Amino acid sequence: MQELFVRTLSQGLQAFMPVAVYLSYARSSGRRDRVAPVRLGLVAALPLTFLAGSLFQSSARQSQWEAVLAASALIAAWQAARLTGAILAAAAVLVVVRQTMEIDVVLRAAFTLGSRDAIVSSVGAAATAAFAAFAWGRAVERLPAAGRRRAIAACASLFVVQASIYTLHELAEARLLPWSETLHAASEPYGPEGLYGRGLSVALVVVPFAFAAIGPIRIRRRVVAAVALASAAVLFAAVAQRVAARSPGATPHPPAVPAIAASPHLLFRHTGLDASYSAMSLAPLERPSARVATSLECDRVSFGDGRGICLQSDRGVFTTYRAVIFDRNFAKIGTLKLEGSPSRTRVSPDGRVGAVTVFLAGHGYNATGFSTRTSLIDMSTGEELGDLEQFTAWRDGARYTARDINLWGVTFGQNSNVFFATLGSQNKNYLVRGDLGLRKLTFVHNDVECPSLSPDEKSIVFKRRVAPRPGAWRLYLLDVKSMTDRPLDAESRYVDDQVEWLDNDHVLYAIQRPSSAASDVWVAPTDGSGPSRLFLSEASSPIVVR
Repeated sequence: MQELFVRTLSQGLQAFMPVAVYLSYARSSGRRDRVAPVRLGLVAALPLTFLAGSLFQSSARQSQWEAVLAASALIAAWQAARLTGAILAAAAVLVVVRQTMEIDVVLRAAFTLGSRDAIVSSVGAAATAAFAAFAWGRAVERLPAAGRRRAIAACASLFVVQASIYTLHELAEARLLPWSETLHAASEPYGPEGLYGRGLSVALVVVPFAFAAIGPIRIRRRVVAAVALASAAVLFAAVAQRVAARSPGATPHPPAVPAIAASPHLLFRHTGLDASYSAMSLAPLERPSARVATSLECDRVSFGDGRGICLQSDRGVFTTYRAVIFDRNFAKIGTLKLEGSPSRTRVSPDGRVGAVTVFLAGHGYNATGFSTRTSLIDMSTGEELGDLEQFTAWRDGARYTARDINLWGVTFGQNSNVFFATLGSQNKNYLVRGDLGLRKLTFVHNDVECPSLSPDEKSIVFKRRVAPRPGAWRLYLLDVKSMTDRPLDAESRYVDDQVEWLDNDHVLYAIQRPSSAASDVWVAPTDGSGPSRLFLSEASSPIVVR
């Protein structure tokens, strides 16, 4: 919960510190007529936070909304000295709500999950940020006039610099700028989730007092603008160099990759504990042992008709996650920031639509109270088509409106408009059939997790919990027409994976080795004609490409 506390504290400081600065400026400069509108804006921000959080959570274009709010807040802060009355109150609302709406989204999830620790961390961090801003304002007002002016100017300047970088970051994430991919990756460490972005939030509190203690420095608005632009340019250039150095396109693939990719092959994640660990790799279907690694590193991978998704974890002081969209040559063509640790991904056979599932809370399906988010992606543009929880769910002809819904394990039909997925609610799991065009989910079967539809669309293999202990899942086969299921006799071990169909009669899946980070891919017939056998060692997340 420490990570959640730090993140919420950073967002709270970005929300409340600019308001505290302006109130100190208004009171110390004799412009007390401006105090009341700002306070009104603070009061109005509370109910508007809940409204904005609800709209933000349900929006399929969150980055665009964040970009608009960030740009509006920056303009409002820049012109704050000239604003009066209702416009000043509206500016205060903008500055506060652009951050508190994200705190609201986290709190909603915490209450839904009944996570006391998450609730305490979020509320405690927000309260700490509000108190720090209030205390800062009162402390600054007790400084000598010259020191007070320097402290206020320094804090305002830092906010403008940070808000400028954040605005460019969100505009790039929304793909509204030239070279958005490079700009977004370069600015990521300085956004609200990045290490340096959080450092800037703390600097809003600490640095102004250092400026108050030194000699007089006149900080003009043009100087602040120049510093903001120069800082953004330097930061982007420095980080872009690192991003370019580690980008998939910067490292050539081995010469054998194109030859293997030109024929039917298996795409998978290499799990051997060697230099190629976690590398997306290829192997000919006719000779799986002849593997070769690409330069992409993935936690999960999927592919369909020339487009693929690679889910990545960038582990550091603050771990970040992303989905990389790549083409048939394994060149990166887009990235999407993920809000949690990667879980599942699938690309439709026609390559038009992708699905990504992440954990918002918990790190596995064994955990109690886990929470997931599953997004559909337009593979041609890289844009989100929506969160599956925004779809309407229907059970026995009536709307299903439970609030504790989780969705994961998407599998597509040959027509990407049709898919199946797992819907978890009230401690039970169901198979739902999805219609992308109608944005509709229909309950079709009980007790199903991580379904996988066969190429001929006649069968679904899924996992089912058969015992209360962790990891106790067995594979089952479901006949789509009759909706009857039976255990997959060829595999008697527990399996925690979403299987891949090798053909209409065999499935592939990964099983982790005991007491090891390595796993192996096994193959099992679905007709009971024989036992499972090892298909490929040191591999996971298999995808068949023909």
